[in-house]
Amino acid sequence: MKLPEATDDPAWSRLRAHDIEELWDHSLSPHIAASYRARVELMSNIIQKLAGPGARLLDVGCAQGTLGLMAAERGVRVTLLDIRPENIAYARSRLERGQVDFHVGLLSESCPPANDYDVVVCTEVLEHVPAPSQFLASLTAKLRPGGALVLTTPNAEYVLAGLPTFGRAAQAVIDAAEPNSMDGDAHRYLYTREELIALARGVGLKLEQHGFFLPAWLEGHLKTRLFHRLHYRVRKNIVSLPAELPSALGRRLCSSQYVVLRAPATAAERS
Repeated sequence: MKLPEATDDPAWSRLRAHDIEELWDHSLSPHIAASYRARVELMSNIIQKLAGPGARLLDVGCAQGTLGLMAAERGVRVTLLDIRPENIAYARSRLERGQVDFHVGLLSESCPPANDYDVVVCTEVLEHVPAPSQFLASLTAKLRPGGALVLTTPNAEYVLAGLPTFGRAAQAVIDAAEPNSMDGDAHRYLYTREELIALARGVGLKLEQHGFFLPAWLEGHLKTRLFHRLHYRVRKNIVSLPAELPSALGRRLCSSQYVVLRAPATAAERS
């Protein structure tokens, strides 16, 4: 991936500023860079185990497309989908090598047109949609039989998240969600581990793996930001710590969770 040239467009400039903070100049916001690198490394390792060269991968709500572009550089055939045209334009400008198709729009039966992906990736989107079961069913429909869905969402049991979870939230709160992360920023700590897994099983997906990641000290909350800045000044590098914690600790100390889910491989399993 490359850093695109600067333009006068505000949306482009915002994406480019995030890119610089997260990937190109860690001295600007070491806590953001550390959190982003930890997330990307964890997700990339998971994706690499599921999608080798020649596999087909769909990233739904891809933002600036980092995970998909990294997979494309390894020989994976990638499709990037986002509702924001500026995100897709920016992702396209970052591409250096690999096979990538770009689509703008909401996930639907015809967008993108294919329905036989080996892996579908959807990070930090589920918490935005008002009908999660319907959304998960739409993601599943894009998979080939036996394909894998990799999904992340904020962890509702995180110690710094005090809002009602999906099972306890008023319906008005759920209905107010903007579809497919159109807002892009207001990530709600909505789902517990059990609620997330129950939703997935409800649409016929089999749980293969679950984990809690991004503990509070990697997120850079409050005074931990000072720790990140001090570490960078002394070591000239961002903090490098394990992103994932055992479930007993991660349930309360990690801000995010992920699941790897498997679609039915046969007609008998689907029935």
